[in-house]
Amino acid sequence: MASPEPTDRGEPAVAGEPESLSAFVARVLNQLSLSAWLPGAVLIVGTASLAWFRHLHSVSLDGAGAYVGANWVPVLVLAIPAVVVATLLTQAFSFEAIRTLEGYWRRRGPATWLRSGAIRLQSARRRSLDKRFSKTAERLFTKVRPELLRRGIDGTVLLAVEADLAGARRPQGLSQEQHDKANDLKWWAASEPWDAATLLRLQRDLNDFPAASRVMPTRLGNVIRVTEDRLKNTGGDIEGFVMRNRHKASTRVLIQHDQFRTRLDMYCTLFFVAALLVPAAVFTLWDQAALGRFGVAAIFAAVASASYGAAISSARGYCATLLQIDAMAADNTGAATHAP
Repeated sequence: MASPEPTDRGEPAVAGEPESLSAFVARVLNQLSLSAWLPGAVLIVGTASLAWFRHLHSVSLDGAGAYVGANWVPVLVLAIPAVVVATLLTQAFSFEAIRTLEGYWRRRGPATWLRSGAIRLQSARRRSLDKRFSKTAERLFTKVRPELLRRGIDGTVLLAVEADLAGARRPQGLSQEQHDKANDLKWWAASEPWDAATLLRLQRDLNDFPAASRVMPTRLGNVIRVTEDRLKNTGGDIEGFVMRNRHKASTRVLIQHDQFRTRLDMYCTLFFVAALLVPAAVFTLWDQAALGRFGVAAIFAAVASASYGAAISSARGYCATLLQIDAMAADNTGAATHAP
């Protein structure tokens, strides 16, 4: 049979193998999230490093560059599919990685006991922060009170603030104006900068916790739970909140939301990858010197710890965008309600 001729439009009648292969590769890569590439690469590089250390019977990269240079073709042929597969695997568990680090452990038995114990620890930390904040605030307020009076602040307003700090009722007979002034008074601005910084840091740490009955077993879970409890337009469905309200948010807010969510996915997944490499390093290098064995494990543990801290920072930005989307959704709903 004769080969088909190309059409007048310059289109080939039959797609060649290179085009088919490239289209297949493009479809595969298109399914991979940007947030999964780094954890996948870390998994492969970490595993390859451990294999090299075991091969040398020493924690050293001596000769690794020469080996790769002499065998770059098979290394490349193996490395690219390995990274792609690792990326697929890490991406598949990215959502569960976030949920696990939030503290949603639904299995019965040990997981339930661990969750209950972790919630008790977080609740104790919340109570400790509350006590420290109250003591620090009362001490600083007593210290700056003379300065506030010197600046002309109404003494009755100061009594109301003092009652708030002590957890007592405000004095009777205050006017609405005095109540408003007590609510708006930033009295810590009259203290020394280092004292104000200490108070504000405690306040920020305390604000990371939801109500006592809503405490989660992890720090990341509490940071996200606080925001979830502040959202007013979820309609009882927090998971679908953004999808339902994307069209109501500005482009800038949506870009920020997607960026912080991508980082949150990446760092949560990277935490588990690095955490998995910790016991892998100890087991793989068991026959080597303790310094090298536990030194490599400590490096992976440090990566896991840094990833968790980065996940919390990303969650703060992510939560800020959720609050912005919620506010825009409320504005749009109000505008629609009052539209003629």
